[in-house]
Amino acid sequence: MTEETAPAPEAAPVRPPSPARDIVWGLVSTALLAGWIALNMGWLAAVAIVFGVFVHEYGHVLAINALGCGPGRLQIVPFLGGAAYPARAPDTEFKGVLIALAGPVFGLIALAPLLVAFAATGQARWLGGAFLIAVINLINLAPAPPLDGSKAFGPALARIHPWLERAALLVVGALVVLWAVTRGSWIFALFVGLGVLGALQRGGLRPLTRRLTGAEWAGSVVLYAGAVALCLSAVALTLDPDMVEGARRLLGL
Repeated sequence: MTEETAPAPEAAPVRPPSPARDIVWGLVSTALLAGWIALNMGWLAAVAIVFGVFVHEYGHVLAINALGCGPGRLQIVPFLGGAAYPARAPDTEFKGVLIALAGPVFGLIALAPLLVAFAATGQARWLGGAFLIAVINLINLAPAPPLDGSKAFGPALARIHPWLERAALLVVGALVVLWAVTRGSWIFALFVGLGVLGALQRGGLRPLTRRLTGAEWAGSVVLYAGAVALCLSAVALTLDPDMVEGARRLLGL
């Protein structure tokens, strides 16, 4: 008597990535994000923020590729903003810090065309668009998941003590949620709130990679402080038209 063995089930075929589908979804998600912002803040804010999101996320992608974690992938998230995904997780915390900081720092480049438009026309609405971009990059540096600051500054706090990182993300996360609620940004408040709760439930914020060395810890703190200073300076610039007036004179406008 022989024993028959049932054939092993065939593995489900893996659907190859479809460039056409990605392009269509990218256009749809971008239109949804732009439409949502235009409905609430006007068309200029929509153009400025969507452009700023693209530049910000592309900064992450550039760092992802440069640090050997690519190819990076950029995605627009309807009603929220954008995200960048590596093909491989960073193998060290310091690489994660650099990737996280690349978005807000590179994202400030998006201010340039709006500042030039303001310098050329003198119309304050262009300066307002630049202000929105600067504020978005600054908020992203808050050390509360899933914002960039949690990946950029969280490892430095965790090296001092893991509970310091968790306490910071809880306090800062609560403040960000409160700020968003008072401004009526319920979707953003929910986004950050769920990110903080998820991080606390996981008991950690990052995958198990090589932790920061002493030199990397110092470098992370300095780079994070520098990124915050740059974003604060950009916000201050957009709030002071007299500082941009010098650009008008340089351009002969």
